[in-house]
Amino acid sequence: MILSMKQVFSLAIFIAFWELSSVVADGGDVTIVRVSNNLNQGLSFTIHCKTNNKDLGTQVVNQNYYERFELHRDNAPGLTFLFCKITWRDASILYVLYQDARDFRRRCTTDCNWEVNNENLLGTNQYTLKPDIIVPWPKN
Repeated sequence: MILSMKQVFSLAIFIAFWELSSVVADGGDVTIVRVSNNLNQGLSFTIHCKTNNKDLGTQVVNQNYYERFELHRDNAPGLTFLFCKITWRDASILYVLYQDARDFRRRCTTDCNWEVNNENLLGTNQYTLKPDIIVPWPKN
């Protein structure tokens, strides 16, 4: 069977929309990122985050609390990210807490949980519920 150019083009458009709809259907269009404070001695940390299109500002997170970010994938499927600077008494780090290429359908499609503790920044896999990213604090 030989397809005409019009049929090939129609098929390509159909497949493109099918793939795009599967991104939304298979994981939704919203990812929640939580960054919890598990520092000792009542310490707090500050977090300043940006997405691919918005500066989310600076927040202070007290011990045993968390900051929550809601990322919407509807405007840029495949391009969503959350880049943050986290600072506490003993250290500071810049890190990408969410990136579609690394996280979507792999480690945290709808819920990305991170922990700030005295030893490291710790990311937990949504599917295994086990830590899968461990980032030691840089030495000053």
